Amino acid sequence: MSTTVARHHPPSSLSDSDSSDSDSTTQKPHHHTDFSNTIFQSYLQISNLDHPDLTKIQSFLTSSRAGALSCLICLERIRPTDPTWSCSSRCFAVFHLLCIQSWARQSSDLSSLRASTRGADAQTATWNCPKCRIEFPKTLIPKSYYCFCGKVENPVHDPWVLPHSCGEICDRPLKYDCGHKCLLLCHPGPCPACPKLVKARCFCGGVVDTKRCGFKEFSCRKTCSKLLDCNVHCCGEICHEGECPPCRARGVYACRCKKVELERECCEREFRCEIPCERMLGCGKHVCDKGCHEGECGDCPLQGRRTCPCGKRVYEGMACDVVVPSCGGTCDKKLQCGIHRCPERCHRGSCVETCRIVITKSCKCGSLKKQVRSRSFFTF
Repeated sequence: MSTTVARHHPPSSLSDSDSSDSDSTTQKPHHHTDFSNTIFQSYLQISNLDHPDLTKIQSFLTSSRAGALSCLICLERIRPTDPTWSCSSRCFAVFHLLCIQSWARQSSDLSSLRASTRGADAQTATWNCPKCRIEFPKTLIPKSYYCFCGKVENPVHDPWVLPHSCGEICDRPLKYDCGHKCLLLCHPGPCPACPKLVKARCFCGGVVDTKRCGFKEFSCRKTCSKLLDCNVHCCGEICHEGECPPCRARGVYACRCKKVELERECCEREFRCEIPCERMLGCGKHVCDKGCHEGECGDCPLQGRRTCPCGKRVYEGMACDVVVPSCGGTCDKKLQCGIHRCPERCHRGSCVETCRIVITKSCKCGSLKKQVRSRSFFTF
């Protein structure tokens, strides 16, 4: 009968006689102890265990309890006394500390070599988590052994505490920056969603309800009814996350110059027709060459200060109907290559489209160089 009681009580309730030399043989595999109830105790006081965020933690606990936790680098079993490192970014996989240090150094050295070959900065070298492939900078190569929550360096192994855990409250900030902290004991895997009850509004703001803090964003399943960008119509979608969709109400709308009216969706109510403006400008000699527009056409662009085609010589007070002469100098405008300038004499119209000057260019990775025309791209 006494054996049955000792099996069902938690480790903290065992008497001194249970840890004696005579019983140590029967209770040798301490790492098989079920730590679930102890770790989840604070969480269970305000929530229940049937929660998707707890699944990953439970799988780690099961592996640890069964002695099946293995390092994915050396494929050896991770013993309770082995220094470890766990990826805290995505996969939360656990590795031997020495294995991940060797992996990270080799990966970052290879990354530095590739960067220097391309002519890039070798200081930007990175290494990846062996499982989820998340990138870490070289400065984050693990140097010390910490517990899962990161508070205690070189945590002492205790047979009544989860291996690699400090046994204290995790206390890490929860996701979504809700202001609350993790209530579980120091644990592997991600922290679960915040279980505290808070008052929250639905996406459209029409309903206030009491929700778990980690799941406070919800839809009331009623019509959104927010005013859309047009400031005329309201959103007809069911209460939803994010911005409201563009207004699809149809109506008859005029173009900018008011010459054409078309039936269009409200979100596309502003449009330009294909009819040129052609209204007489203030000079009385030229018409507006702009396309469809609203408002005044403005002054004649040929009045006032004018220049020769290349822009070097300035003419003041020249009539707008007089053609500006060429200055006779070199054009000197930048060509499409963005490096060289037009060698032709001052001219009307666009400069030559193709730069014919030959220069030395590198391929994209920087390993090869070749002489090509300035306008060309070296891609092989």
